[in-house]
Amino acid sequence: MICIIAEGSYPYITGGVSSWIHQLISELPDMNFKVLSLMPSNKEKLECHYDIPDNLKEIRTVYLDDYLTLKHRYFKKRVYLNRKERECLSKFISMDSSVNWKETIKLITNKKKLGSVIDFLQSEVYWNILKKFYQEKYSDVSFNTFFWTIRTMLLPFLHLFHYEVVEADIYHAVSTGYAGILSVYFHEMNQKPLILTEHGIYAREREEEIIKAKWVNGIYKRLWIDFFYFLSTAAYKEADTIIALFERNRNIQLELGVPRDRTRVISNGVDLKRYTVEKEVHVGYNIGAILRIVPIKDVMTLIRAFKIIKETVDSVKLYLIGPTDEDPEYFQQCKGLVKILQLEENIIFTGRADVKEYFKKIDVLVLTSISEAQPLVILEGMASGIPVVSTDVGSCKELLEKDENEDVCGIVTNLVSPNETAAQILRLLKNPDLRNIMGQNGRKRVERAYSKELFIENYRKIYERIR
Repeated sequence: MICIIAEGSYPYITGGVSSWIHQLISELPDMNFKVLSLMPSNKEKLECHYDIPDNLKEIRTVYLDDYLTLKHRYFKKRVYLNRKERECLSKFISMDSSVNWKETIKLITNKKKLGSVIDFLQSEVYWNILKKFYQEKYSDVSFNTFFWTIRTMLLPFLHLFHYEVVEADIYHAVSTGYAGILSVYFHEMNQKPLILTEHGIYAREREEEIIKAKWVNGIYKRLWIDFFYFLSTAAYKEADTIIALFERNRNIQLELGVPRDRTRVISNGVDLKRYTVEKEVHVGYNIGAILRIVPIKDVMTLIRAFKIIKETVDSVKLYLIGPTDEDPEYFQQCKGLVKILQLEENIIFTGRADVKEYFKKIDVLVLTSISEAQPLVILEGMASGIPVVSTDVGSCKELLEKDENEDVCGIVTNLVSPNETAAQILRLLKNPDLRNIMGQNGRKRVERAYSKELFIENYRKIYERIR
């Protein structure tokens, strides 16, 4: 039994990671799986967006805000620790990367010694460790704000270590962060192998978000960033095998301290039969983007680029293919921009759809994301013989630019660049021969290096070797 632990994805949220999980489970029908899905809040209405495979035997959902149900105590539990235990907890609370996770988990799950999460956070031991951490590194800021920031970090984090252990023969985390730490907890408590697959580098992604965030200021941005890097160290230290989707991310993992002998690269895979499409003859040009309508996909830049294209090419449509309900406010902003630019007849929000049907009519596939790992939608477009214009994120340059086997399969642009994006799309629209050549190169590259069969066989070998 393989337990996949995922954060904010399958089976409730569509997207690249969810599609990857669904494909992995579906294509290994002789192996049984469980999925533990971490979601932000039990207040959200969750819907399953996938047909669950027969070999997926159980889905459990963990809500990160479950710690809100914890009751505060009117008395303090006395916590007694020896010197070694105190040192262990001190490293843990001060986010010291040299922390011994095995010993730490053993200690913080010991309710007889530490009590509940609330007991521990109200204890004199915790208070003294926190004061020392503050005095050594943060004494120039308000202790009150520091105290509540650390408490906000630790409550949901520590609460995960009191979750019931899911029984499995292999634990497979698909990110570090909260999913990674829960996987490490199961791994230590059950003494079973742990695999980590990082699609993007979780800590780097959280760092980018926090730098831009308005809810945290000053030195506390650094504190939150340190916290997410600290979470990642647990999975990096404890996982038996650590997988990146492409070489650039593997190099980042190595920079973050992952031992080289435990790392490897396994790329995404595409079902070539599914994406062998017969093109439909159509009037004018069709541009397509397969995406969730959310800020990280930078749909606004794509809409502005399309306005420039429309001023040059009259008969052209933009299909925005994918769910619109994940961030309703952003969707309304995108619709508002479409209206302001008077593009309502030319930009179509399709909602959830069978992307294969749109690949029949798309002339150019576009991705304007500000962050990605190895986008499945690009591989699917390449397999369908469609040239791609993409921002330089994740492995997109590796996927599209010339290598030792094939010539270019698409064009890479800078982020948040509507003028550049428009210019490169126009270049392809005006040159059918170039579109055809890039489309053929893309198909060849997927056949050689990114097939579903190669992807599945690599994971089968890992599962069989490690269990």
